[in-house]
Amino acid sequence: MLRRFTSQALRHTGTRAVAAAAIDIAAIEKEIASRKVFDHDLIKEGVKQYGDLKFDATYANHFSHYDQADHAYGFMTALARRKSASDFFYSKESATSAFYFSNTSREAQLRVMDRIDRFIEHKKAAGFGVSVRSYTSTRDDVVFYNVSLTPFVNSAPAEGELSVSALGTENFIATRSDTVKARYQELMNRVLVSTTPSYKITTESDGTTIVTLAVSADRTTHLASLSALIYEAPGAKVTKKFLESFANGVHIYTLYVTGCSEKVLEHRVSLNSLLPNRPANAITRLHESLVFNAEEAIFAHCLITFAFYFTPPPVDEDYKAVRTHLGADATGVKRLNNLRATLSQELVSERYMGELIQAYPDIAKHIYTDFLNGSTAESRATLLKEITERFGKDGRTAHQLQIFKTFLKFNASVLKHNFFRVNKAALAFRLDPAVFIKDLDYPRIPHGIFFFVGGQWRGFHVRFTEIARGGVRLILSTPNTYHKNKTTVFQENYNLAHTQLLKNKDIPEGGSKGTILVSSRYLNAANKFDEPRAKQLFLQYVDAMLDVIIPETDGVVDNYGKPEIIFLGPDENTAGSFPSAGALYAKARGYAAWKSFTTGKDPSIGGIPHDTYGMTTRSVRACVEGVYRKLGMDEASLTKFQTGGPDGDLGSNEILRSREKYIALVDAKASLHDPNGVDKQELERLAKARLTLDNFDVRKLSPKGFLVKTTDKDVTLPDGTLVSDGTAFRNTFHLTPYTRADVFVPCGGRPASVTLENVQQLVDVDGATGEQMLAGKFEKLAGTALKHRVIVEGANLFLTQDARLALEKCGVVIIKDATANKGGVTSSSLEVLTGLALSDAEHAELMSAKSEADAPEFYKSLVKEICDRVERNAKREFEAVWRAYEAKPTEPKTLICDALSEKIVTVRTNILHSNIFEDKRFLRYVMASYAPKTLLGVVPVDTMMARVPANYQHAICAMWLASDYVYTYGAHGTEFDFYQFMENHAAEAAKLTA
Repeated sequence: MLRRFTSQALRHTGTRAVAAAAIDIAAIEKEIASRKVFDHDLIKEGVKQYGDLKFDATYANHFSHYDQADHAYGFMTALARRKSASDFFYSKESATSAFYFSNTSREAQLRVMDRIDRFIEHKKAAGFGVSVRSYTSTRDDVVFYNVSLTPFVNSAPAEGELSVSALGTENFIATRSDTVKARYQELMNRVLVSTTPSYKITTESDGTTIVTLAVSADRTTHLASLSALIYEAPGAKVTKKFLESFANGVHIYTLYVTGCSEKVLEHRVSLNSLLPNRPANAITRLHESLVFNAEEAIFAHCLITFAFYFTPPPVDEDYKAVRTHLGADATGVKRLNNLRATLSQELVSERYMGELIQAYPDIAKHIYTDFLNGSTAESRATLLKEITERFGKDGRTAHQLQIFKTFLKFNASVLKHNFFRVNKAALAFRLDPAVFIKDLDYPRIPHGIFFFVGGQWRGFHVRFTEIARGGVRLILSTPNTYHKNKTTVFQENYNLAHTQLLKNKDIPEGGSKGTILVSSRYLNAANKFDEPRAKQLFLQYVDAMLDVIIPETDGVVDNYGKPEIIFLGPDENTAGSFPSAGALYAKARGYAAWKSFTTGKDPSIGGIPHDTYGMTTRSVRACVEGVYRKLGMDEASLTKFQTGGPDGDLGSNEILRSREKYIALVDAKASLHDPNGVDKQELERLAKARLTLDNFDVRKLSPKGFLVKTTDKDVTLPDGTLVSDGTAFRNTFHLTPYTRADVFVPCGGRPASVTLENVQQLVDVDGATGEQMLAGKFEKLAGTALKHRVIVEGANLFLTQDARLALEKCGVVIIKDATANKGGVTSSSLEVLTGLALSDAEHAELMSAKSEADAPEFYKSLVKEICDRVERNAKREFEAVWRAYEAKPTEPKTLICDALSEKIVTVRTNILHSNIFEDKRFLRYVMASYAPKTLLGVVPVDTMMARVPANYQHAICAMWLASDYVYTYGAHGTEFDFYQFMENHAAEAAKLTA
């Protein structure tokens, strides 16, 4: 049925896009008269007025006389409505097309564009695209819109297809001129790779400016927001609008504008990608109705996003009383705060805050003006007084006032930003966390927080020391999981950075982490990983970061005034080619430290890949094998469960380097179990090929084994258990009886997969709860009651802290992530130092490895040194933990690890605040002791000290001394111990320089 309507539409439009056509008044009159609705005189007058609209010539080219008669009939009906004191409006919607008439008022335009969106949402079938044409009459009081739904020429294009002729609709191919197609092709080639908005602006001889913009769409249309952007430009009038959608999700818009310069239009159009383009969003409505201009709308969106994460939850007298009653019960306080957060979710939702701004748009405008003028304590105090008085008169609650106080805190906390930079990829704000973190339930105030707002994503970068490093995690969601991920993204970022701080004991960089949370409307985690689009978002994050760390960047406001060095590593969904792309992007932007900006790069540009050399696995295995050695366990006779499959870095190398018998594994694609032992050769095949578990050859399973893919439904397991949904089964597989094994090594999975609420499922005690386990009710359970005797936490934060402690109380041997998972950061840190120490020419010559075999000898030697150091550092920390445990067996190893980490952080901080760096001889001794010998063979220590930034050298010195001291004397070393320790090193420094 849809195909028949489409063919009819194409017969009417033909291919007459080039030759000019004229409206045939007589033919239109005849067609309308045949409908026998209007009398002869009304038809003559109405068609004449219709002809006097004098739409652009392409109107008559595109529409047949039959179509034009339909339009004239609609126009006459709209005139009749206006004469009867109604609005000038008409709409006609069919299965595959629609057209509308309205006046040029903003309210009328919004109504039509809303109708268009609803028509498309309700009528567009799979495999069909959208074409919209809009003309404004030369009388400047009538606007006509036409919508066509026609099939794509190829509704399932090949991956990476960019040809508009292969991606367009049948209507587009048939009616668009070669000139238009060429213009669209230019933008299509850019839109999925460019970090900044993809548009082209040209001016014709008659002064009309043509604006063509390509967007990777995440809403039905962007017509309303684009129109509002143009309306904001003084004197601008839109005479024509066009939209074409393509099979790869791209929309291309063309607007013909008079009365405005290219420069002004370029600035307005470049803002489109940063607007909160959601039709139901209060800020979107305020912008599209012209209450807010684009800058005010974007700023309000930033305020809401900031306040969503940093507004203190409501506190009343009941909460205070219960909090006091709980006293020092940390678990109880945590549960109380979780309950408060759950109950107050609606009161801190972005929707709620948007509606609050909608009630007070003038106040939001004043807060933006305060930001624009450079906020001061005095200006904020004046604003707060105004808001407090207004809210008091209106009977607003204390929490509503707190939301606006948090908006003001945003202004107070911004140290640097790129808000006024033209053509930016995303918004970046360098925040002072001391302004707002102190009022929230976080144990430590970070050194710095970067806050990012992109078109289809939001993100953070949290670091706890001036010199810090950590990965950037790109978080994908399904529509069902996005809300949870959005709610927890900063908490996850903070926790990961804090864990990194405790983990980075042996490197100069403290802990940091970055997150990019992508809208599920843009990238759905249930679909195949879209690497080009994911990389584009990653590079937007990089570009925005570079805006505020490259000195004197145009359009950047810097009230911080200090240089900052940032190091980014790979993490979930940002490994592979992403780090190389980030480094090369930084190089193209002129960032001096581009060689060290990212780690995990391709070896051809100096990267040392963790997966190739098993860097993270080396530290995990050092801990696993250390436990076996201490407990007298035979690795080959032990059974094992692993989260994280053979496709990942840690998961694949754990498979290839271990000798235990696997009982079960789980990854993103499948759950695998075999009580007789999973076939190791088949696992190794998958690990070497980096394939997920759904590729496992089920013929290699015993009769009692099974493989359940996440796509499976209603599967019966060999023991008779019915699995109704493979994804739901995967999500809790680690808690099922099928994963019972001597040893559990998490090598992947989401943070907090094991918590105090579900940890009882890892012991065989009827009626046990996590709280009872934590309280010590089931101390030192027999081995048969433990689902796992040993857990070495390769994946960061897989277990929550209270879950770890509960399991240790029951007798499980746990080595937590901050001890086990640090091989990768050690490797990356030495890669950073190498990049800082080598000149560009030396780096290109010595660190460009085409492959593991075809690499410069310098590269091979450096990698060997790094591997040795990774294993040595891991063994040294493991021995320090176990030595402390043997000295005090009642102390959980989890807390011993924390104590060692905290001691190193404290000693390092104290050293950084001392005057020790004034002794250049001692600093030289530390640098010579720390730097790899391979590197010193090319870059002598004095040259290295001239090249490496001074603050980085200080960080090396503080870390090297702090970790060596704590590993030697433990967490409870005395002042005398430290004095003796420093005396020994001072003597060694004197020998070196004698």
